[in-house]
Amino acid sequence: MFSQDQDNLELLISRYQQRIFALVLNLIGGNRDKAYEVVASSFVEAIRTIASPWEGNIFLSQLAGIAVHKSRDVKIIPTSEEAEFMNFPPQERASLRIVKAALQKLPFDTKALLLLRDQLHLPYKDISSILRVSQRNARRYITQARIRLRENIEKILESGR
Repeated sequence: MFSQDQDNLELLISRYQQRIFALVLNLIGGNRDKAYEVVASSFVEAIRTIASPWEGNIFLSQLAGIAVHKSRDVKIIPTSEEAEFMNFPPQERASLRIVKAALQKLPFDTKALLLLRDQLHLPYKDISSILRVSQRNARRYITQARIRLRENIEKILESGR
């Protein structure tokens, strides 16, 4: 029985750890050590508090909510780690750096909205619950966040010419 529970727990963690790590890393500015701490404590809290962690989508939404709220309290100086882009071709690396820089210029809640929807693909219902806004406002805020991200990208591109 214990072995089965441990196997299930390892499967659950492996299924979501990279996605939640990327979410937290983008929310807090790129400090990998601090992101690891937030992710690890988020998993512990999620597993302890969620009645049925084996229900995938419910667990992911709850885990993402915990991670977002824990990330909000982290005070970190943004870092630029080239290692995260090394597996991409040079042209793609340049694009990724621009998007990351544009994303980091956004306020925390705006980044959270974008990442929850576009990176984790959470439904608007779950996003509205995590950020405590109505579903209608979640949709509206995400649309506005995408516009702000695009504007930031355009500014970065214009300043680089």
